[in-house]
Amino acid sequence: MQIKKLNKDIKSISVGIFVPTGSAYENDKERGLAHFIEHMLFKGTKNRGYKEIAEDIDKLGGVINAFTGKEYTGFYIRVLKDYINEGFDVLRDIISNPTIDEKELEKEKNVVIEEINMVDDTPDDAVLEAFFKNAVDGSVGLPILGTKESVKSYIREDLLKFMGKYYKPEDIILAAVGDVEDIDFDMDENFIFKDYFSKKDGKSSFKFKKGQEIIKRDIQQSNIVLGCDMFNLYDERKYAGYLFNDLFGSTMSSILFQSIREEQSLCYSIYSSMRMFKEGGMFIISAGTSKENTQKLLDSIKKEIETVKKNYINEEALNKAKMHFKGSYMLSLESSYSLMVKQGIDTIFYGDYVPPEEIMGKVQNVSLDDIVEFIDLINPDEFHITVLGDVDKIEW
Repeated sequence: MQIKKLNKDIKSISVGIFVPTGSAYENDKERGLAHFIEHMLFKGTKNRGYKEIAEDIDKLGGVINAFTGKEYTGFYIRVLKDYINEGFDVLRDIISNPTIDEKELEKEKNVVIEEINMVDDTPDDAVLEAFFKNAVDGSVGLPILGTKESVKSYIREDLLKFMGKYYKPEDIILAAVGDVEDIDFDMDENFIFKDYFSKKDGKSSFKFKKGQEIIKRDIQQSNIVLGCDMFNLYDERKYAGYLFNDLFGSTMSSILFQSIREEQSLCYSIYSSMRMFKEGGMFIISAGTSKENTQKLLDSIKKEIETVKKNYINEEALNKAKMHFKGSYMLSLESSYSLMVKQGIDTIFYGDYVPPEEIMGKVQNVSLDDIVEFIDLINPDEFHITVLGDVDKIEW
């Protein structure tokens, strides 16, 4: 197990245990298992029931939680330094000693199915799920939650086999942030599922597909996600992408927000984002509008893309983006929690923590030519567009 410590003079300590697997590593029989295991590790250990897990953290005034991504899973606590030993004992226990009780497993299936229902009933979540499924040919495009059918099929041995492949001690990363220099984060590596240890066989895959998809839904708004192919998270062009994204659609002063929301009043929410993974990535735009304005919104987005491809941006705008990125990025790392998550995910993808100063240096070195090169990658003719709502056709 790798242990990464970042010493900070703050009152709280955040500790995360990160596993380099997520939904993109699942085979056809494992859909949603990484996420389901995240749930089940809170359902009881050989030392604590699910109620005791919650009570033992609550009495400290702390937080315990977890998250599952496409390419990683994380479990974490955040407590005051005075209580770190008691808090870490709970975190260590749920990783090392989960019982995966069959009765609790059957109960938790209902919980996850309701989570799937919740996503499906939330249009902006549902359209993003559909976009990934439609636009990505590969495991990255499949839903983190799995399907109702896959969740219903799980048995205890499925979970143990998956953990045996991806939860081995040599693959686990422990990240700790706070006043942690003299704290020993000793992990009990005599895992209860050690008899299932085996070779990893999953691989994250990604291939972008252009196209259009309309999902008919009797709702008030048309929810739209559209985007194009980009590079993976190891590509140095991402720093130019961060800055262009700032200018084009991720802030209230951005091109999309000012033109489409403020000037034309076509939507409440519109934003762009970079989504990058080990094997590929996308530049995407998300928005919602009325049925009557669906085509007008798409036309306006396309016009703004074509305008920026024709005129690019100037030095003043680039410097503005650099200033905003520096402020927003550094402010996002003010808490022990955010630093802990960065430390764990950096280690999974890059082998070690990437200091913010290194990232800021690369952002500062982005030139106008770098921005032009990035903008040239955005090809409206190669977009995938997913619309969820009460519309019959779209044009692009």
